[in-house]
Amino acid sequence: MLAFRCHFRHFLKYVSKDWWHDLVPFAFWRLRDVVQHGVLVSSPLKSEISGNHFKLNQLSESTGSTAELLSTTAMQDSSALDIFRGSDRNSPSDYNKALFLLKNNPPEQRLDVPMPYSQYLQLESSWSQSKSENNISEEKRYPSLSYDGLMRIATVVTTQSALHEYTAAGFREIIASSVKEYLAVHESRAIPGIIDSGSTTVEEPRPHGWASKEPDQSFIYFRPGSKRRLQVAFECGFSEDYKALCRDKDLWIRHMGAKVVVLICLTEKPHYRSPPTASDNIEDMRAEVDKMEQHVAEVLGKNIGQNSYGQLEYRGHIWLGKIDELFVEVWRAEQPDPTRKWVMKDGHFNPLPNIGLKIRDFFPENEWASYQIPDSEVQFPGSDQLFLKVVAAMQATATARFAHFLHSRQT
Repeated sequence: MLAFRCHFRHFLKYVSKDWWHDLVPFAFWRLRDVVQHGVLVSSPLKSEISGNHFKLNQLSESTGSTAELLSTTAMQDSSALDIFRGSDRNSPSDYNKALFLLKNNPPEQRLDVPMPYSQYLQLESSWSQSKSENNISEEKRYPSLSYDGLMRIATVVTTQSALHEYTAAGFREIIASSVKEYLAVHESRAIPGIIDSGSTTVEEPRPHGWASKEPDQSFIYFRPGSKRRLQVAFECGFSEDYKALCRDKDLWIRHMGAKVVVLICLTEKPHYRSPPTASDNIEDMRAEVDKMEQHVAEVLGKNIGQNSYGQLEYRGHIWLGKIDELFVEVWRAEQPDPTRKWVMKDGHFNPLPNIGLKIRDFFPENEWASYQIPDSEVQFPGSDQLFLKVVAAMQATATARFAHFLHSRQT
């Protein structure tokens, strides 16, 4: 593992330089293949910028959890919109805030809004109409809208950072491989029943209206002729979102039928805030983002060699705070307290033999009993794989935030 880290800075020099389509601010696909296949491919750095000017004036870094203010041009649908990360405050404008987030999809936002089910249906209808008018597929994951029919809370989540997406996917891939490997030895007939269902939306009737929720990752159990049953749900977020993640966990276990919920939590210090200033006109934004990404890659490579994960700064602004903690909690309905394991602590990745999941967690109890399989901890051997995903996601997240900043100031 140490040798892997020491050589990682050399890998970072060979990150692909394919351009994001139209500078879409949340286009993390450039590193998707890198992370999925664990291979970084080379491409020369594009030419330096000439004749372009870029300034960030009077920058102030936020150490709190306040999300970036939306740009002035983007506020034409809802004036004076100031969204706070994880806010539970209810006000007459909360409905408009939620609808604004759905229609504009600014990156890395979550809004929990208390509202009756009848009002949620109006919000859902308005969002469906907007999607139809703009030819947005119903299968598009973000922005997502869900409802807790017991708590009477509507939740809007906009496009997530690469840190969020890659980390959750990394855990799922390692666990899925480990479970299948174990069953192949002990009872191969049980393998087809465990379905890697990803982020498929789950809906259940509740006393005060339907509850709908989309996990970051999930596993269900299914056999032809029987009802599919949610077994394990994953929710991933930053430390600022921990209380909201715990509410999600309660919804999954108490009201959506999940057997186990895995919470994955990263700490970014300081939490990112977009620069409170405009940039000069830049004729070639692609070249500027490429230059920034190359700088970030070089800094990240040096940091990793020193067991440091951030912060990533460019032109006087921090685009990604230091990532020095990553823990995972496994919650079960019958246990009041979770099993917490530290994957990353004080800037050091910890090779873990397991994270607290068991093989039987992936089966309904009656099905588990019928197979008579010996139970075991789900092994977690993919520390290097997860490490690569997190580091690649750090670079992608910082670059995407910078690209979004430039794009939002140019529109």
